[in-house]
Amino acid sequence: MANEQNLRPAWKKGESGNPKGRPRNRVAVFRERIMGKKKAKKYFGIGAFEVTEWYEVLITMDLPDLKLLAADDEAPALARTYARAIIFDMNAGKTTTIDKLTAKLHGKAIQRIEHTGADGSDLNQPRTLTKEEAKDFFNDLENEY
Repeated sequence: MANEQNLRPAWKKGESGNPKGRPRNRVAVFRERIMGKKKAKKYFGIGAFEVTEWYEVLITMDLPDLKLLAADDEAPALARTYARAIIFDMNAGKTTTIDKLTAKLHGKAIQRIEHTGADGSDLNQPRTLTKEEAKDFFNDLENEY
């Protein structure tokens, strides 16, 4: 049977359930505060397709182009940050950032993990406890916890 309270309308006619209205987008407020109203209005979000395109471009750029991108104040933070990380890795003789970008584009490579012992047997040999061993085991657990 329905509760009578649930059958009544939630608010009186003309009364709002949210008198302050929908809260403003905090990202938009922050962007406006940092960039200023005029520049924030020209802002366009970066979509997933564009992010993927940046990854593809970044992993094919040579060092001089990466340096130009890293120094470009008009370039998106994503591109500049990855360009700097790739340059840092190149100077250190590493491929960490390139590997991460490649994994984002093409997925991680399959890694096989050995689940058996050297001869193909189980790592932990199954064993059946006797009644006395099981009783001792449970007593030990009970005493410990």
